[in-house]
Amino acid sequence: MRREDSMIDTLNITESVVMQNTTTEPQVFVSLTDWATETERDDVPSPLVVLNISPTEPAYVSLFTDEGPAVTTHYLEGTDTSSGGYVHCLGQDCPACAAQTYRKRFVLLPVADLTDARIKILRVPSDKGPGKLLTEIVKVLGLPNRAEIITKINRKAYQYIVEAHRQDALSPDVAAAIKRFAEQLSANVVDLRAVVAHMAASEMRQHERIARRLELEGPGPCRDSKE
Repeated sequence: MRREDSMIDTLNITESVVMQNTTTEPQVFVSLTDWATETERDDVPSPLVVLNISPTEPAYVSLFTDEGPAVTTHYLEGTDTSSGGYVHCLGQDCPACAAQTYRKRFVLLPVADLTDARIKILRVPSDKGPGKLLTEIVKVLGLPNRAEIITKINRKAYQYIVEAHRQDALSPDVAAAIKRFAEQLSANVVDLRAVVAHMAASEMRQHERIARRLELEGPGPCRDSKE
């Protein structure tokens, strides 16, 4: 037998075995370029991270926008069955309002954390006055080229110091993070309000502190925090 005929027979046998072991499911073709892009997106950390300003060290951010969604919240303390944190006020018939817990309003402002090139959400309370975050941050937001200003934020208790630290061009990784975030926001891939927990009224009534306050105080109007 010629060598060429032997190779053809071998290929035919191999093809037959492969066909027998292959399922009848249709093939799905994937663009390698698109797949690589999707894989890259999967590796990107979620932008929905809250930037908490520590009282022990400053935050360095780029204020690339002055817009964010406004939310009304209640703060629920952690219990044995709940981790606690801010939850959305449910408006009319809100159990937290009926329990007369403080209601607090925020603007959820996206900022670029320059220490790790990630987009994070800064909760800016509605409180105004010297040392309040809203009052102090607006001073920098009004500056030209604010995106290229390294903004330094310090906190002592509930007093904030917001400084235009220095002018500096955005690093490529920060600029890329801002661009990617803007694209995700435009495509409705992210909802900034998700950094505040959604809780159903029935679940809120079962929260230990809310349930106890409802029992003791009964219904009443909401009161804004004076923090």
